[in-house]
Amino acid sequence: MKLTNKILTVITLTLSITSCSDFLEDEIQYTREEVVTESGLRSRGIIDDIYTDYSFDYFRDFSNEYLTDNGVASSEETSLASGYWGPTDNPYNYVWQQSYHNIRQIYQYINLVHNEGLPVYLSENNALLSERLIIRYYGEAHFLKAWAQWELLKVFGGPSASGEMLGFPIVNGILENEEYATLSRNTYQECVDQIMADLDVAIANLPLEYEGGESANPAYSEVETGRASGLAAYALKAKVALYAASPAFNPSNDLSKWELAASYAEDFFAQNGGLKNLQSFDFASENNSDHIWRMRNSRSSNGLEKSLYPPSLYGSGTVNPSQNLIDAFPDASGYPIDNGLSTYNATAPYASRDSRFYKFIFYNNDQCFESANCTEYNALEIYEGGLDYYGGFNNSVGTRTGYYLKKYLNNLNFDPSEIDVTTTLPKVYVQLELNDIYLGYAEALNEAFGQPSILAAGFNYTAKEVLAKVRQRAGYTVDPYLDVAATDQSTFRDLVKNERRIELCFAGERFHDLRRWKDIETTEDVKGVKITKNSDDTFSFQNIDVERRNYESKNYYLPLPYAELILNSNLKQNQGWE
Repeated sequence: MKLTNKILTVITLTLSITSCSDFLEDEIQYTREEVVTESGLRSRGIIDDIYTDYSFDYFRDFSNEYLTDNGVASSEETSLASGYWGPTDNPYNYVWQQSYHNIRQIYQYINLVHNEGLPVYLSENNALLSERLIIRYYGEAHFLKAWAQWELLKVFGGPSASGEMLGFPIVNGILENEEYATLSRNTYQECVDQIMADLDVAIANLPLEYEGGESANPAYSEVETGRASGLAAYALKAKVALYAASPAFNPSNDLSKWELAASYAEDFFAQNGGLKNLQSFDFASENNSDHIWRMRNSRSSNGLEKSLYPPSLYGSGTVNPSQNLIDAFPDASGYPIDNGLSTYNATAPYASRDSRFYKFIFYNNDQCFESANCTEYNALEIYEGGLDYYGGFNNSVGTRTGYYLKKYLNNLNFDPSEIDVTTTLPKVYVQLELNDIYLGYAEALNEAFGQPSILAAGFNYTAKEVLAKVRQRAGYTVDPYLDVAATDQSTFRDLVKNERRIELCFAGERFHDLRRWKDIETTEDVKGVKITKNSDDTFSFQNIDVERRNYESKNYYLPLPYAELILNSNLKQNQGWE
């Protein structure tokens, strides 16, 4: 791997900082050591810059989803998911280069700035601010290192040809280019231990949360929200431990790893004030406590809306959820639609469904942004010949599945006379969210003890109790299906997996979930729906094939970048990709 002198341009447009904070306001930096050491107060910019790599990655998340049975792009097939994935065709190769670039920058800050006592902030009038900034940047450096390592482990962790479970080459310093060509992969467990150690340092040096005003809480005030926090570090620990316990990376099913993952999640609960109700879905909210680590706000842009809204609402409809995902949404009582007690009606498939369906999906005859019971816009016409079908409102725009994605969007007025007007509504991009930690806890505790409704020794909450918090936000205050599912480990496992599919859809999680569960081989072909409007204004629905999915057991793991293997013969490729 060749590390170039990366130009660190401060992209305030990318993060659209609207507060008075100096976050990401440093001038252009370079990773050459002399520039770092000569930059004085601006040297902290090499830490600030790293956040841009993890910000507003909606479209990358959508591309990840196209590798699953949750959806497709409106414009083209995803060939990698159809059986054409070779050892040189890894869409995640960027993670290797990006992560090691960032780790190098982090150690340039730690070794050349922090450890040398170079000032990153100097305020003669506020000694507390100066002291806190030095501590905080050190904590941020270790959190961002842990995150870069987590990305490497999530993507490239896997067994070698000999079966040894490996992670990534651990780097704890500034290496020269030629040194990268001699690195060997550490074991998976060594990588987990390193991430946990870095997160411990982050926790010791970061505020748990950012709150209050700058004068009362300098360097730790709410204007710094978006930076790494102690709470985010606790959440990441739980997520890393969950992966380490999962079947793909825990082939002997060591139950103690599942128990450890649950304990890390419970540590997070303790720091977060216990088991809280989830807030309403709102990706425009600047004060949603469920957003454990979110990026800074993006304003004055409706680019996502223009891309995702259906044609008749003046969007391009680029992301098309699958019929498979639609079928995963329960009925309004919480029963799976194929359950004998379900009220689902195939002739009226969008009536009386889970509330999340209405918040996440644009569907035929939809005319309400958050529920099934209002008329905020003209009913969508996704039936053959309708305005939102190919050749309708826009000859070149349409859906391949019969659906469009609504999740993450602001509710805008796409009046044709105002089509070029941008919104000033905030939009936040969430990397760590409370529902993810709840779902991880329920999964881990169920696997560790197999009794979802019984309180395990040493824990404060049952798996059922925590999963109930997720489903309560969907409106299931009375949940007979959860009561039944919680009597059986296997049924509860399936329910947790389905809840993850719904809650985290189009967040870039499902592909990695399918891999870690070793479920990737059974990924269904993507289905859609063909809708016909009848003469009496009713509709007929016919499922259609949209895109093939074809994975093998080797897809539990991803190949290391081919270019790195050519440069470094010490790297061992993952099993099945040799």
